[in-house]
Amino acid sequence: MQELPLRPHHEARGASFRVEAGWTVPAGYGSLNEEVRAAHEHAGMVDSSDRAKIELTGSERLPFLDGLVTSDLKILTPGTSGYALLLNEKSRVLGDLRVYVLPDSLVLDLGAAQKEGVLRILEKARVSDDVEFRDLGAVGHIDVYGPDSSTTIGKVLSLDVKSLTPDSFLTIPQKPRGQSYVAAIRSHPLTAYAIWSADADLSREWEALSRAGVRPIGRDAMDVLRIEAGIPGFGADMGEDTLALEVAPESALSFTKGCYVGQEIVARGTYVGQVRRKLLGLQVDGEVVPAHGDRISKGGREVGLVTSAAWSPTFERVVALGILRLDAVSRDDWLSIGHDGQDLRARIGAVPFA
Repeated sequence: MQELPLRPHHEARGASFRVEAGWTVPAGYGSLNEEVRAAHEHAGMVDSSDRAKIELTGSERLPFLDGLVTSDLKILTPGTSGYALLLNEKSRVLGDLRVYVLPDSLVLDLGAAQKEGVLRILEKARVSDDVEFRDLGAVGHIDVYGPDSSTTIGKVLSLDVKSLTPDSFLTIPQKPRGQSYVAAIRSHPLTAYAIWSADADLSREWEALSRAGVRPIGRDAMDVLRIEAGIPGFGADMGEDTLALEVAPESALSFTKGCYVGQEIVARGTYVGQVRRKLLGLQVDGEVVPAHGDRISKGGREVGLVTSAAWSPTFERVVALGILRLDAVSRDDWLSIGHDGQDLRARIGAVPFA
């Protein structure tokens, strides 16, 4: 089992831990409600150092990767990043990642569970391309969320992060050597920043942010924030059993850049209208939280499956995401979720939930 370099800091804050993709990560620090509230009202931070980083170099790195992912990397310039999906030929989702464009390389930022699979995809796709891949290993990574995040990061790091446009990042010299990066993240409705470095564990930054009042957030609270925001999680809401158009945020798909793996079916589903299912938000009555895979029905007829669900302290109700048949449901319908012999009532709700 791999341990996060910042584990002593988490233990000092009384964290409980859980295992994710071979890493021991903080599940929470005592009060999930307070952690969620911090991200909504002030600022909260997550130790995301278990996330994998893969560096691509070589003169053909950009066209090579552009032919594999769903977003248009050609419009990105050094100092910017973009979110994208990896698909198979049938447009089913094999992974999701963020691509950072550096002057001489591309860095892929992805969940730890996806690293080996993505490396296999890259290796299989490389034929005679001038491109090399390198696993950067342990990389310090802190995500910061909340309305006070830009002001606090600016004070702690002496940076004008408020001037960052969405999906752009700043490069900072890292003492005694190396570099770190501070990125504004567009894909989360909360104000969000990523701080990461392949040359440091960022313990000084974590301590400084903590002293400045930024509250540590565990993975349980992060799951709640993700579901509240309607953001699909790979392995929960999307995978090889879902098509890109069923789950992908619109910003992750390019309809103009040309060919990439799975593009033909994405285009057909867009222009011919063959998308029959979609990831939708659900507001669930009561306090029972449905489970991944619970069946959703309407009038006794199955219309979908729950993919993620949580009790939201923000809205004081259960919120969920689910894949539903578009031809079988409407926003006015009452739906039934079968869970442990119970029938939970739910209605479709717009995401992000409000």
